[in-house]
Amino acid sequence: MDAPDSKDQPPADFNKLDLSQLQGFSFGTQWSQEKPSAPERGGGRGGADDRRDAGGPDRRDRRGFRRVGPSMDAGPREGGRPAGGGGPDDRRGPGPGFRDSRGPRREFADRGPRGGGGGFGGRPMMERGPYESPYFTATFYPEDTSFATLAQTIRKSCRTVELFEIARTVVAKNDRFIVVLAPRVAADQPAAGAEAAPRPVVHVSVPDGLPFESDEAAVAHVLARHLASFFTKAEVEVDPPKGNFLVINRCGLTGELLGPPNYHRYGQILQQHYAAKVGARMPFEAFKSRIETVRDPEIVKQWLDQMRRTLRYTWKVAAPAPAAAAPAPEPAPATEPASAESPAPEAPAPAAEAPAGPAFDTLEDARLHLLTQARDKVVRTAESVRFKGLLIETLPPGEIRRAVEGALERQRRFPLDTANALRGRLRREHFTIFKKGSKGISYVCAVKRRFRVPGQTFADSIGSLIAFIEANPMVRAGELPGKFLGLAPVAAPAPVEGGEAAPAGPSPEDRARVARLQGDLLWLVREGYVTEFIDGRLFAPPPMVEARKKEIEAEDHDPENFPEVAPVAAAPAEGEAAPAQTEGGAPEVTEAAPSESAPPAEETPPTAQA
Repeated sequence: MDAPDSKDQPPADFNKLDLSQLQGFSFGTQWSQEKPSAPERGGGRGGADDRRDAGGPDRRDRRGFRRVGPSMDAGPREGGRPAGGGGPDDRRGPGPGFRDSRGPRREFADRGPRGGGGGFGGRPMMERGPYESPYFTATFYPEDTSFATLAQTIRKSCRTVELFEIARTVVAKNDRFIVVLAPRVAADQPAAGAEAAPRPVVHVSVPDGLPFESDEAAVAHVLARHLASFFTKAEVEVDPPKGNFLVINRCGLTGELLGPPNYHRYGQILQQHYAAKVGARMPFEAFKSRIETVRDPEIVKQWLDQMRRTLRYTWKVAAPAPAAAAPAPEPAPATEPASAESPAPEAPAPAAEAPAGPAFDTLEDARLHLLTQARDKVVRTAESVRFKGLLIETLPPGEIRRAVEGALERQRRFPLDTANALRGRLRREHFTIFKKGSKGISYVCAVKRRFRVPGQTFADSIGSLIAFIEANPMVRAGELPGKFLGLAPVAAPAPVEGGEAAPAGPSPEDRARVARLQGDLLWLVREGYVTEFIDGRLFAPPPMVEARKKEIEAEDHDPENFPEVAPVAAAPAEGEAAPAQTEGGAPEVTEAAPSESAPPAEETPPTAQA
């Protein structure tokens, strides 16, 4: 074969690539490339050495050197930690040159206790108010007996009391009010032409009047609490259940034997035991999870012996109404005297005993008979129900009890609804209700207020007393003997050795002056010229023109409030606060009318001069 031509051979440097040009080429993304060094960014304006020489900031990394790898040259530091870093167990933070943009780490110790007054970071937690039910509303009205006692006390004292204080007194104890419970009605109205939705109702237990959310709950309550009103219970011997029973279920809460699961009455026994013993503590599903299964022949025999004794429920038949007395037979004409041999009149036959009602050996059979024969005496429905406040504690746990207790707690804090419910009843009892001040605080008194007009005169003692009260508003009635009459308090007598202590007390003249003062004050309060508050403070409004007087008497709201009482630094002296003492030592109660002790002069017309 001929040798190839030399012209067909390519030169040695043919198709040779110069890879040196790709040394500065980067195959990564643009954002991952390293930033150019400081000299490159400077672009001939000087290097890093020139900047340091000129006093510029040193941008070197000042973090400490950290070894990479598990080998450590130095020994362990204090506390057993190695001197180096980089290992998997090294949990130290970054070096001193590292700055965390997230700020200092928040410690959990700053948090307050759960449920207490401290919140996250030491901030106080928002207090949750009483529960407000979205399904039921509860209103509280005074109970008749307690309200009659309260009204009699206010009427006898003739004192003025805040309406809110009366409302707080009513809701303070459960035996002082009646609860009216009603379901909430939806605010949205049905469209025109559409049928109106039925109004929600409450299921009421007839024997005691307690409300319930469902018919089944009301029936279960009657069977548990008032079964003796319908049946007579007696324990009798019966034959034990027959069957192949290998296991017995036992209540894990009470330890009572319930029965084998294959017994035909097991479901009824389970429901009855839950309603009577466990229903108030936990839901039914949680109760079923606490049931224990026991496989023991002795336990089976014990349950069979237990089932030999059962309660028999006998229906109480209502006694028949007494038959109308038969008219007495007319006496026969006496033609012949009755002989000794004549038969004696027959005794009346004994009344036939009422027939015994049907008897039932199971509570379920008795329940069916009760609901069939006398359902109207067990449960009823109503749009609202009234029951005594003492029965709140007997309500079962549920939405109704939470609604009543939440509403009661709100009224004890701010009794606005109870005060509005009291307002109408107090007016029907002929009490005077008026408002004072810009906030419209309501006051209640048994006396209608009266106002003086310029030029109106009274007796000297009464005129000076009302002028003193007007000049010293909110003075206490117990302070009048010392401040108005200038009587010094009487100190208690010191005991004398070897004899009885000499009786010490006010002089007869001082007692007469105090008696006249009490009679004048009582007349002013009963006539309405002076207002006496429940704490004994007194207030007398200044005289006003006839037009202003008629305006205030016609309106219930007076925008001018009573003077504010400054806080008392010390309690009043014992002699000033105590009423006048008689010779026997008992407090003297003066009930004499002003006509006997201090007869006031007849009121002159407003045009007369003082």
